[in-house]
Amino acid sequence: MPQDGFTALDFNCMRLPGLDERMSAIREQIQPQFQRIADQLIPFLNEKEQADPPFCAHIARHARRTIHPPESTWLALAQDKRGYKKHPHFQFGIWPSHLFFWLAFIDDYPHKKELGEAMLTDMPTLMQTFPSYFAWSSDHTSADYALQGELTANGLKQLLMRLTKVKKRSCSVAL
Repeated sequence: MPQDGFTALDFNCMRLPGLDERMSAIREQIQPQFQRIADQLIPFLNEKEQADPPFCAHIARHARRTIHPPESTWLALAQDKRGYKKHPHFQFGIWPSHLFFWLAFIDDYPHKKELGEAMLTDMPTLMQTFPSYFAWSSDHTSADYALQGELTANGLKQLLMRLTKVKKRSCSVAL
């Protein structure tokens, strides 16, 4: 089945009140689209020589939720069939306001400090080479982001410094 894109109906799913209603809509409307995206991306990612171990798809199930509906939902593509949180991974998802596609380093990634330090060292290169439409986020649980073209060197430095110092900090770069 071809992927025809996300519509207003998909975004409306993310605005439905109540856990049961929203989760039902996510399962019926959004997760099949994530599966189609994964079916297209996984072979592409795995044909690259560097894909060892191979990429696997992880569609968010929100299994621990008992009261509050998820504000966003996502598909993670990581090189571990058992999970994605402790690895750099691609994350495609939907908020009520927008879609996102991140290269994400979230809470459980054990080398965040080293990554932040390396990115701080290369910050002038990042500022010059990343396109203005790339986006940065320091919190994968928030819809907030900063566009590269609007981010000052000091703003990026603060984001990367937090990555090196705060345990529950994440860093995501929109592609």
